[in-house]
Amino acid sequence: MNVRIPDAEFEQRVATIQEELARRDLDALIVFANEGEPHNVRYLADYWPAFESAGVVIPAEGEAILLIGPESLTYARSRSRLHKIRQLLAYRESAEPEYPGVQLPSFADVLEEACGGRAVRRLGTAGTAITPIPVYEGVRAAMDGWGGELVRADDILTSMRQIKSENELACMREAFRISTIALQAVLDEMRPEMTELQVCGIAQREVYAHGGEYEGHPLYVLGGRHSSHAIGRPTHELLERGQVIQLDIGARVAGYSSSIGRAVSFGPVPEPVRALMQVALDAEKKTMELMCAGVSAARVARQVQTYVQDRGLGHALLYGPCHGIGLMECENPWMETNSQYDLVENMTFQVDSFLHTDEYGVRFEDGVRVTADGVVEFPTIEREITAL
Repeated sequence: MNVRIPDAEFEQRVATIQEELARRDLDALIVFANEGEPHNVRYLADYWPAFESAGVVIPAEGEAILLIGPESLTYARSRSRLHKIRQLLAYRESAEPEYPGVQLPSFADVLEEACGGRAVRRLGTAGTAITPIPVYEGVRAAMDGWGGELVRADDILTSMRQIKSENELACMREAFRISTIALQAVLDEMRPEMTELQVCGIAQREVYAHGGEYEGHPLYVLGGRHSSHAIGRPTHELLERGQVIQLDIGARVAGYSSSIGRAVSFGPVPEPVRALMQVALDAEKKTMELMCAGVSAARVARQVQTYVQDRGLGHALLYGPCHGIGLMECENPWMETNSQYDLVENMTFQVDSFLHTDEYGVRFEDGVRVTADGVVEFPTIEREITAL
């Protein structure tokens, strides 16, 4: 099924940002993205850089401009929802080819163009944590030339992206549909003595065969000691009987990610491992029971923490029970014991129940949408302890 965000929604996003820029007395917002973390530029232009990086400039009044590197013009024209595109050297590949003789505009040029020929007094920045030095120095030089001020404004985009529209939810439902197919294929086909990477290949085959544009994140097939990794990548290690295997399979559709996590084994596992699996599974269910619009995120996190501690496994907790999901598999907001926000309808989260020791770990993870009286789960695959 071909789902996508319509042009009108991209136009509304830009208009909403421009209203916020006026409220904050900012002349413009400049946004950064790269191939691995394209979320903000994808949100504004539907553009996903390859090799090079990218940006968007949104003036308080006027037309937004997509910023790309020297080699991406025809590609950008083929997919950007923003019509105005400018190439800058600072967005080139990290190998830093020099392109002798190629004349490209400066940041001062594109900022002045975006702002209708006016000097920029106050410029907001987003994607600040991943902005590389060449881009920052170019923007800084332009602002110094005007005696202007850089103002960190990441929160404009993060707050907008937390509440999903119906079109965004449709993209996410499709991504989870594909993830369910891919995970089921893994459960049906994986065998002892396969490598972690071979099993990962089963999931990748299904993701692309059923309409995914990419994996939603680096896929997890982590056996034995590798299952203790909160973040990891599959290897050439063989999967064996009697070990816990951490699976986390996700597809990406129209930029929107999904992920389904399960703890499985070939045959029974030792009792301490099974006990950890059961508590992780129960904690995920408990988290979903506690969530609904208007509830404090910190309260949910504290109650889940207490629930796990009361089962004698507080030492196995690493982080809070949820993180946001959307254009990134792991995005704002996090749900932690010190969170300072309440849940709102149409926030989307990964309920991520991960417990681990140094020797093994288990994860049960599913995407949900917050509603007025609870949550609606995206995945449709059964959630249980599975011995294959």
